[in-house]
Amino acid sequence: MPEGRPRALTREAGLSPVAATLSLFQAQRLLASALDRRLLATVGLSSSAAEVLVRLGSGPDGSRGIGDLAEDTCFSKSGVSRIMDRLERRQLVARRVSAEDRRHTLMEVTPMGREVMWEALAIMQLAAEEDFARYLSDSDISHLADRLDQVVAGVRGAEAQESVAKRGWQGSGPGADTDGGGGVG
Repeated sequence: MPEGRPRALTREAGLSPVAATLSLFQAQRLLASALDRRLLATVGLSSSAAEVLVRLGSGPDGSRGIGDLAEDTCFSKSGVSRIMDRLERRQLVARRVSAEDRRHTLMEVTPMGREVMWEALAIMQLAAEEDFARYLSDSDISHLADRLDQVVAGVRGAEAQESVAKRGWQGSGPGADTDGGGGVG
């Protein structure tokens, strides 16, 4: 083992979870930085803003709520809201009241936003090919995507359970008591 280096960061007996996690973080930062440079130079968007715009535009009608976008991107609602404010100033998105529930505001992609979204997607595709896919086989990419989806689902499930436990909720699924009466009665 290298002197002064914690065993968790070595690859002696296989890749440790800590070393794998740190490698994942490092790869994410490098890929995001490279993508940011490309996107800022061409469409004037950060990778975060481009992701939000692409996810917004990929919905069935090109509109979604801030909360849905926050969940999809793993950004905070306030972070998504700040990104939306910047996109709205550039006239790439617009706010509208939900037809189903007038208390909710939806964000939608404007025609100009759709053009920028397609440009951003093309840049994201090129970056994915040049900065990521060229180092992995199609099988590696598929396997990695499956494993990362598994991690995301697991972490989200654990966070949801933790949130429920912190709030002291007993039932929150279909058929749960939702009238606030606690099921006593």
